[in-house]
Amino acid sequence: MPSSREPAAAAVVDLRCQGRRGFLVGITAAAGWLDTLAFLYLGKVFISFMSGNLLFVGIGAGNGDGGLLVRAAAVLAAFLLPTAIGARVTGRRLVPGAGSTLRRALLIEGCLLLAFAVLWVVIGHPAGHAARTLALLVVGATAMGFHAAIALAFHLPNVATVAMTATLAQLGAREGNAIVGSTPAVSLVIPLCLAYLMSAVVAAAVPETAMAFGPVLLLFSAVAIEALIARRGGPAGGLAAARGHS
Repeated sequence: MPSSREPAAAAVVDLRCQGRRGFLVGITAAAGWLDTLAFLYLGKVFISFMSGNLLFVGIGAGNGDGGLLVRAAAVLAAFLLPTAIGARVTGRRLVPGAGSTLRRALLIEGCLLLAFAVLWVVIGHPAGHAARTLALLVVGATAMGFHAAIALAFHLPNVATVAMTATLAQLGAREGNAIVGSTPAVSLVIPLCLAYLMSAVVAAAVPETAMAFGPVLLLFSAVAIEALIARRGGPAGGLAAARGHS
């Protein structure tokens, strides 16, 4: 039987989700764009979707494809260490008033995404160049490690901005009434899935000279949205109010 605290908890989570919807959509689109670039141009691996890379490590080992094995393993390693470092930067939870903590983590990710774009332009198209491909994968995966740490620090149940499996499962289960309580609203979950999808469409269609800058531009857009909300006293104020009524 649900406790009397569940509605209050659900209200707090919903306020936190809804207040940061634009920000979460923006960083999800950045992850989708990077995954698209990696799969199309960097040896058919992913930069944010680590389940796929675990699979590619296994396929590479089983098929004797050393190149695939090295690329996927390098991305996994480059993702895990920055996630640990990012968790140190963000702390266990991003709470109201922790703007400086969020800004530091986003600054690091933004610099890494900018480095990814500049590196792509400077070294040229990586097709057929193993070292160039590996360098871009490592820089991109490092950025996504910090990205994952930021998303996890929000503690939004079953919402991940670097892979959509849990988010899609959340949507299906919610519609099937299999979950109750403190779960994100459909009005957040659907935009996240659409952002990941549409970023892939756009990244696959834009000219090569512009495609490498897509992720950093999306991240800066998300940061601008977050700054605007903070200036207006958005999610922090709403969250504090919800706690006051709990």
